[in-house]
Amino acid sequence: MPCSCSGPAMGPGLLRCITLCLLVASPVSAMVMQNPRYQITRVGKPVTLNCSQTLNHDTMYWYQQKPSHAPKLLLYYYDDQLNKQTDTSDNFQASRPKTSLCSLDVRSAGLEDSAVYLCASSRDTEAQGYLPSTQKPLCFPDPSAFSRTTSSL
Repeated sequence: MPCSCSGPAMGPGLLRCITLCLLVASPVSAMVMQNPRYQITRVGKPVTLNCSQTLNHDTMYWYQQKPSHAPKLLLYYYDDQLNKQTDTSDNFQASRPKTSLCSLDVRSAGLEDSAVYLCASSRDTEAQGYLPSTQKPLCFPDPSAFSRTTSSL
């Protein structure tokens, strides 16, 4: 549910709102789709971001990109096995109920969570899928591809 940031609390109250953005390709050409396109919420509220893919890929990834930074891998699923990066906060939880679906839950949104969230998928070999979670997958596109200027959050 959107956060109301108008009225008497417009000044400091604006800081109590979090904006989470997702990059989404057009549904016609998209093989990986994220929903919702953007989310505004109050500090402390939970947020669920959903991702689906039609490619029957073994692996699905969630990245977080803050302004002026490259995307950071938060976690990924290989089949039904969750692999969380060691520096990913326990505030981030994920689920993959089907091969085609993966959700990212922010249990209690904070100002530090304002970012663009990216979902990706890939067909992986079994050996790559079971790398220790401290090793990042090598299949993500060049981060400079995501460094374009976006509207402020």
